[in-house]
Amino acid sequence: MAVSHNAIAIRATPEEVFEVLTDPTTYPQWLVGAQRIDHVQDHWPEPGAKFFHRIGVGPAVVLGSTTVRTHEAPHRLDLAAGMGPLGEALVWFRIASSDSGCVVSVEEVPRRGLARIAWRIGTPLVIASLWGRNAVSLQSLAELVESRVDGPS
Repeated sequence: MAVSHNAIAIRATPEEVFEVLTDPTTYPQWLVGAQRIDHVQDHWPEPGAKFFHRIGVGPAVVLGSTTVRTHEAPHRLDLAAGMGPLGEALVWFRIASSDSGCVVSVEEVPRRGLARIAWRIGTPLVIASLWGRNAVSLQSLAELVESRVDGPS
């Protein structure tokens, strides 16, 4: 199955990146489309735990929830990202050590609902859209993590 795949080098340790990835309150700061986190379950980020959020652009807001599928600190985080009536996407984050810090990759594929139907009808267009959004999100993630590591200028 074709998936959207992006990767970025970040000047930080895998642990520093994983700390941000597993803190849902940071998502509106770096994830394109994340508007607000409403609630995080106490056992987050254990597998099965959820956080509840609002996603969208401008006035178009959808309530959803994201569930941890796999949590292997500090190298793997798999999520099921619920988008309310739009469906759900599977999102796989991988973090690998590198000489200058780490490389973070993300793969995403619509799993069900309207997102999955759009995927089946227009896979190349959906992959391009996801790739663009995830490229911007990873760049913002890198800037956020690196600013935490570097401290105030």
